[in-house]
Amino acid sequence: MDAWFLEGSGLESATPSLLLLLVLTGLAAGFIDAVVGGGGLLQLPVALMIPGITPVQALATNKMGSIFGTATSAVTYYRRVRPDLRTALPMALVALAASGGGAAVASLLPSEVFRPIIVAALIGVL
Repeated sequence: MDAWFLEGSGLESATPSLLLLLVLTGLAAGFIDAVVGGGGLLQLPVALMIPGITPVQALATNKMGSIFGTATSAVTYYRRVRPDLRTALPMALVALAASGGGAAVASLLPSEVFRPIIVAALIGVL
């Protein structure tokens, strides 16, 4: 493949069928997120199939999509419901600290330990 946007992504050695699977999974995950949430459960296992991608990179890529979806939902919720921010803001800070701590722990674990943990967590959530 000679696509400049694939350089350094791990996708330059991906087969066309894997690229098609990634695109279709992304579309399906977006639809699932819009309807009921949880599209990342579909997208993460496929992201782990990308040649050369580490589990932390797959999780980070998956998390970026959910950040934008959650932010959009939060803005819509705030506009319609007008929740009490004295309660919501401290909880948001706790969630931010916990996600930062989880990312720090994830970056410390070796890939061969982390990949089975991800698979077990996905099965547990399913």
